[in-house]
Amino acid sequence: MTRHRLIPPAYLARFADEAGQVLVEARDRSRRLLASAEAAADRAGTFVVAGGGAAPAAVEALLERVEGRGVAAIERLGAGAFPPTGEDRANVALLVALLLLRGRQHQAGVVAVSSYLSQALTQGTPATTGGAAAPVVAELRSRPDPVRLVLSTVPELARLLSARTWQLVVFPRRVLLTGDTPAVLWTRARAPLPFGIRLGVADEIRVPLSPRHALILARHAPAGEVVRELGDRHAAALNRTVAEAAEEWMYYHPASDPMEAVELSPP
Repeated sequence: MTRHRLIPPAYLARFADEAGQVLVEARDRSRRLLASAEAAADRAGTFVVAGGGAAPAAVEALLERVEGRGVAAIERLGAGAFPPTGEDRANVALLVALLLLRGRQHQAGVVAVSSYLSQALTQGTPATTGGAAAPVVAELRSRPDPVRLVLSTVPELARLLSARTWQLVVFPRRVLLTGDTPAVLWTRARAPLPFGIRLGVADEIRVPLSPRHALILARHAPAGEVVRELGDRHAAALNRTVAEAAEEWMYYHPASDPMEAVELSPP
């Protein structure tokens, strides 16, 4: 048995300063502290990779590979490689799928997600996670119990994410935060969106990538796959969405103040 962090430290390191420190703030705004990306990830919690023999270590290595490739692809997106190549698109989609499925508030919905994805795929959802990512996808499908259900769902969810319209939003200064639930469903409707069968009707999946970049996976975006340069008003709206979804912790660059002008509902 091994434990794996819910949030990859390499992802949180994108929000760190030159000394490798991230500002960690409690969702209820009662505590703030500086921590390394590793220590900040520890605060988000872990999940158990169970099983006998060498299986847990193999699953751990696979998850680290998916996360590493996803974060490297995110780095290229932020550096201007957008729209992403097929390989980068697949690797980012796999990482976002993992982040969605591993969130503590989503774990109970894995069975519903699997059912929804099976239905969606039979209706012709395009397979867009092939190519260079195919070996990783094949391994995700082959993992043994008890993580088989979750990991076997990841490629199908990644296909749905890949099929959405991707937009990269860029801000002129460090204004974004992330949280212990960094991939967030958003809809224009006022009613809450539980994870599961309503994933397909979420207008957007919002994922902060750095203090200046975020990825929007839109269900419908007439402008297509473009880079959008936005300002403080949009940053506040994005930060509110991500902060509201946080279970316990929010993370941001120590020199920024992304909670300025953001009012949260009680946790």
